[in-house]
Amino acid sequence: MFKQIFYTFLSFFSSRSRGTAMKNSDCLSSSIAVMKYSGVWMPDNLTHGGRLAYIVFRYVTQTVMFFFIILAEIAYVYKHRDDSERMVDAAVLLMSHLVQAVKLMTIIVRQERIKRLIALGDGPAFTPSEPQLKAQLERAVKLTGLVGNLILVSAGVTAIFWFVVPALKDVLTLPLKITFPFDVKGQYIFAVMYFYTSLSVVISGVGDAAENFLVSGVLTLASTQVGLLHEQLLNLKGDGKQDKDCCYKKAVLCVKFHQRIIEYVEEIAKIFGMPIFCQCVTSSIVVCMTVYKITITQEPVEMMTMIFYLMCVMMELLMYCFPADVLINKSLQISDAAYPEWSGDVRTGKVLLLTALRAQRALVVNAGGMFRISLPTAAAVVQTSYTYYALLQQKLKKE
Repeated sequence: MFKQIFYTFLSFFSSRSRGTAMKNSDCLSSSIAVMKYSGVWMPDNLTHGGRLAYIVFRYVTQTVMFFFIILAEIAYVYKHRDDSERMVDAAVLLMSHLVQAVKLMTIIVRQERIKRLIALGDGPAFTPSEPQLKAQLERAVKLTGLVGNLILVSAGVTAIFWFVVPALKDVLTLPLKITFPFDVKGQYIFAVMYFYTSLSVVISGVGDAAENFLVSGVLTLASTQVGLLHEQLLNLKGDGKQDKDCCYKKAVLCVKFHQRIIEYVEEIAKIFGMPIFCQCVTSSIVVCMTVYKITITQEPVEMMTMIFYLMCVMMELLMYCFPADVLINKSLQISDAAYPEWSGDVRTGKVLLLTALRAQRALVVNAGGMFRISLPTAAAVVQTSYTYYALLQQKLKKE
């Protein structure tokens, strides 16, 4: 799997050096490759038999490597329900895995809609013909793809730390806090279970990063398209005293482009609203428990692992909130750029006025229809995490 990701990473940049036409979705290629080889993302152009074989592959990999682990973690929490410290220790990954299950099922169930969304982003409506705007879009795609690869690498490093730490302790334990319905203390069975849980940590960790970046990538592409619309409107104002018919046609195209972007963002919110909601709600709890573990651990390697994990959790939150916040700010700038303050054609002015009025409502992604995603949302999550942390400390001190 990692070999395929590496080759995808190289081909992403080598294709540009050969002059191959870049797709807007190229920034998502590594994430899609991870999901494809872990059984989440069904490849295109499969035969009927190939689709059935892939469904079986998906069922085996996700059930064995992911859902069995969740059941074992739930069993551990239930077994130690009277021990608050052990429950906190186990609940860190359990909460993350439960949210990942929501993302996983969303991508599997709504995969055709997601593919249509990506195809729409690759279509001519979102690919400008002007050299300046096209170059701006390509730079954004390259930068987004690079960030996505860095996120996948950081998730892989964190996963490796997670299963290496138990091997450095005096008493070797499994990487995860789990309970199985059979004895795993035997020499051979313990080695098998250690390898199994370690592989599960890597697959689920990198897979979770890929699923998160899929949402972040489409949000980033949406904000980039809004930026292109802003440039087109400014250029239109500069041409306002020239050919009136040409300006009118360009203004109509800008209105249609704006409407397509609105529909694109609304579809993102409909598809990914619930996973984003679950991620924001549980992030405050996960951050609280992770910070608590960092403060009580006495082992430097374990502390480093938890710090890496905390960075990944915060990165997950920012992968949703930052591009959504950029989208909000850029969409509000459309109103100023579209306002017809130049002395051009009256027809063009009316068209731009409609665009300016519509752009006064920001393009937002609501998490489950409850609250909008933005950087203030991330700040609120961190603030809530600190409140939970203070309450957790007080409760454990009393015990």
